[in-house]
Amino acid sequence: MRSVFEAILYLLVSGCQWRMLPKDFPKWQSVYKFFRKWRNDGRIELFIEKTIMRIRKKHGQNDIPVAGALDSQSVRWGNRMSDNGFDANKKVKSMKRSIVVDRNGFIVGRRVDNASHHDSKLAWLVCEDTSFFWPTLRKILVDRGYRGDVADKVKKDFNIDIEVSNTPNGTKGFSPKPLRWVVERTFAWLDTFRRLARNYEQTDEAAEEMIDFATIKLLINHI
Repeated sequence: MRSVFEAILYLLVSGCQWRMLPKDFPKWQSVYKFFRKWRNDGRIELFIEKTIMRIRKKHGQNDIPVAGALDSQSVRWGNRMSDNGFDANKKVKSMKRSIVVDRNGFIVGRRVDNASHHDSKLAWLVCEDTSFFWPTLRKILVDRGYRGDVADKVKKDFNIDIEVSNTPNGTKGFSPKPLRWVVERTFAWLDTFRRLARNYEQTDEAAEEMIDFATIKLLINHI
């Protein structure tokens, strides 16, 4: 099982194809079988939840987060068979990943959708997924792209306050905002995995699972 797990991390970091896994690992068919199995039975989500709680407690924080930050990232397509949309704002053709992170930058919620969907339309969906695993979450900081009726809907359905973090008037140049910059750092962490540099997955579920394994790799570095 450890060799299977390490094979998935190798594929994630190197960006190779399933069939090109080195022969030191189990056969790629076996690795992919467990990749799908762990995705379907919820083991990965449970592992991430328990590990985040452990690390937060080690840092002297509450083991469950109450505040987070939300943002999205459009990723260019690398697989013609995947669901490819077009982000008219960023001029990127492929998919869009939305993530919610806690104060440490650990991903507590993620969702992959067609890039043609606006950020505000995806906010409710990612908040729905996040609140299921982290029902204590009460505030999420966002940028101006999430303004509109979505804040009222999220508040009504999940009791989560959506707070738009604006740059103070008169500020020139880059000004890091409390907690908001953490989600940008997390996207930079994800970009270090070659498998996530482009969307090579045929389904949104597989793309979400790759984000989960990247989260596990990042969490292991903090243990």
